[in-house]
Amino acid sequence: MLWAMDHALDLPNVLFPLDQAMALVRQDRWLLGAVRDGKLKVLADSNPDRSRPYRRSHPLTYLARRSLHERRPLTVTAVSDRGEPGKRPSDWEMDWPALLYSPVGMPRHRPIGLLIAGTTEPYWYPPHEIEYVNAIAVTLTGFVLTLGGPLHRLSGRELETARLVSRGLSLAEVAAALEVDLDETRTLIGCVLRKLAVRSPSQLLDAWPPLEPLTDAARA
Repeated sequence: MLWAMDHALDLPNVLFPLDQAMALVRQDRWLLGAVRDGKLKVLADSNPDRSRPYRRSHPLTYLARRSLHERRPLTVTAVSDRGEPGKRPSDWEMDWPALLYSPVGMPRHRPIGLLIAGTTEPYWYPPHEIEYVNAIAVTLTGFVLTLGGPLHRLSGRELETARLVSRGLSLAEVAAALEVDLDETRTLIGCVLRKLAVRSPSQLLDAWPPLEPLTDAARA
């Protein structure tokens, strides 16, 4: 199931190749989410919980937070006993015996989301499958930024400001590029920092991967 179907992106055409790509890895369920306000906003879920099929977000688990903090894939096997045979676990991230977390984002940048896979049977993910899922997660950076990330909060002018600041330009250089005065530039930068929940332009260098096509997609 893919959320936010009213978005400009052709989401069914995004889900189908992603589902095919994940089918090459041992998994009974995969989930793609964007990190926002300490929670995981669900963007796509191959097998939503029957009791809460329209759950849009949930708190980050310890394993999810660890993967995001370390900025690398994390795999866990035999998290807990499966319990009664044939009984479906109530919380797959807590109860399933094999889980693989892979951060979504550009290398060496703060992750903006997670791609999670899991199996209902004990399974040890081999290195080549971990690398494969991690590669998929990196390629999903643009999708997550555009759909579930902060880009949709910014106006076209603010997107351009963020792009310039993320390149390390000074206040005067940003003002010259935008052809506005310093006061208006300060206001624009302030709006960008507030909407992206960062405190300073230096933090924006880490929070804003240099993906030029995304700014064009967000303006559309």
